[in-house]
Amino acid sequence: MTSSSRVALLLGLGLVAIAPCRRAAAQASLPSAQELETARWLYKQGKELRASGDLRGALEKFQAAHALGNTPVTGIELARTYVMVGRIVEAREVCLHIARMPVASDETEKSAEARTEAFRLADDLKPRIPTLVVKIGGLAAGEIAHVSIDGAVVPEAAMNEPQKVNPGKHSVVARAGEGPSAREAGGAAEVAEGGSAEIELTMPAPVPVASPPSPSPPASPARPVSDSLPPVAKVGFVTVLASGGAGVVAGLVAMSKRSQLNSACNHKLCDDSRGGTDDLAAAYAWATAANVAFGVAGAGLVAAVAGLLSWDRPAQQQGGAGVTPWIGPGTAGIHGRF
Repeated sequence: MTSSSRVALLLGLGLVAIAPCRRAAAQASLPSAQELETARWLYKQGKELRASGDLRGALEKFQAAHALGNTPVTGIELARTYVMVGRIVEAREVCLHIARMPVASDETEKSAEARTEAFRLADDLKPRIPTLVVKIGGLAAGEIAHVSIDGAVVPEAAMNEPQKVNPGKHSVVARAGEGPSAREAGGAAEVAEGGSAEIELTMPAPVPVASPPSPSPPASPARPVSDSLPPVAKVGFVTVLASGGAGVVAGLVAMSKRSQLNSACNHKLCDDSRGGTDDLAAAYAWATAANVAFGVAGAGLVAAVAGLLSWDRPAQQQGGAGVTPWIGPGTAGIHGRF
């Protein structure tokens, strides 16, 4: 067997193997009997609604019928209704789809006529489709805007190209940036059948985004402040008052005893027979008690002053009560304000 004969044999076997697959695929794409019956019913309803003037309702029925039946007959009626409602872009696309449909072996004369009508209608609609040009201003260098026409996003690669649209009024929106710095501009353009229109959108100036404030350093916890005197100062002041008072009393008694002895003994010591020695001892005892009391009072004063110096008290309001210790050469005391 020559090489050319072997090639021919292989091609023949390949075609034999592919043929069943193509038949299976064609059978799988054919609508079922249920779908065809539903499509016929919807097709009939669509024609009745269109005849009564309900174009919107008729369009819905023809869309459903063509989705189920997918035949040249359902397709041409859908295209005609698209034209009647002003959607000639969709009408031409349906006609082109009909032209691409494979011819069925059992195709009826009505389907053949629909296919011929689709070819003619597609050519007639082409020059009637208007053009819309969108221009965008206010963009920064290298900035890209995203455009949508009637809610349909225009691919970035085709954004600067003229767009084929249906006749009538169209809403155009351009958006640039992301997040809080995003900007948007919109407008409307109306274009007549077979004509062209241009719309220019100017993006607003970028709004500067304020930087978040820097966090302030945490405040150091304040030491608890007490409005009352510390215990040491309280004990000191009580000691001063009690011991000072006792010292004053003891001193007065001692001075009184001494004065009585001086009067009775003519400023001389009395002998034992008159009892002067006992009175003198009592005077000395009271004097000693007075000295001890004054010493304890002095210690209490030192403790009170030390307590006041170590006292963390709040600032006194002007005109309010306050106590301020003072120490001088050989003396000490407090100033009070009430």
